[in-house]
Order: sequence, then C-alpha cells, then structure tokens
Amino acid sequence: MIVLRRVYDGVADHFKIRASEWVMLWPAFGLWFVLQLDPDMFTTSPSFAVLADWGEESTWAWFLFGCGLARLLALTINGTFRGFVFSPHIRATASLIGAAVWSQVSLGFLMAWLTAGGAPSGVIGWSTMVLLEIVNTHRSWADVGKQGLDAG
Repeated sequence: MIVLRRVYDGVADHFKIRASEWVMLWPAFGLWFVLQLDPDMFTTSPSFAVLADWGEESTWAWFLFGCGLARLLALTINGTFRGFVFSPHIRATASLIGAAVWSQVSLGFLMAWLTAGGAPSGVIGWSTMVLLEIVNTHRSWADVGKQGLDAG
C-alpha cells in the first residue's frame, strides 16, 4: 500500500509539468487497443495502405504498446524516485521512441496520401504527435542535472 501511495503522490506531484508526456499515452495505448478490437483496420481506408505494406496490424499494435509502456514506465519512475538522476534520460528515451514510432506512422500516411488515395488529414494529425515528442524530448534533456533542485 505504501508503494502505491508513493507512486500516486509522485505522479500527482509531477502531472501538471509532465502533462504533454502523459497525453502521449493516449495515442499509443489507444491505437494499440483499437488494433486489438479491429485486427483488419488497415483494410478500411487507403490511408493505411503503406502502413499495411510495412507490417501487419498486430506488428504495429505491439510497437505502439511498447511505445506506451516505455512512456508509462518513464513517468512512473520520474514521479516515484525523486533522487534518481537518470529520470530525465529515461523520459527522453521514451520521447525518442515515441518520435520514432509516430514519424513512421506519419510517413506512412504521407506516402499513402501521395500514392494510394489516402487522406491528407492523417498526415497533419499523426505528425502532430511527432512534434509533441520533439518538445517532450527537449524538455526532458533540459531537466538533466536538475535532480534535487525542482525537476525530478
């Protein structure tokens, strides 16, 4: 019970300043979940044509789950262990993983728009995730060396 309280308090204390990182759990776990519900989702729209060429829905689902899990672990470590000096490094790594995954999704949507009749709106939506992850990476690296001060 004490461990759960410590995790909760740490997360709650840092949630506001890490909100954009917490928000990035939604697309990762959300898309993983809908790919579990609809394992044939890529056949529903030409916007998914290139992603389908690169891998099956189940493969993409596990990449997304890994992306979300990396983020969740990084944020839990960040909030729970204040003195852990590598917390910003772990958060930055999670953000870089996110940027890598979302850049591939964005590229797939861009290529599908250019070659397969996909919708250009997907390019804007998914590339927004890449931009958020770049900001998150910058913020994480800016926290390096601040443990014991006000970051953590």
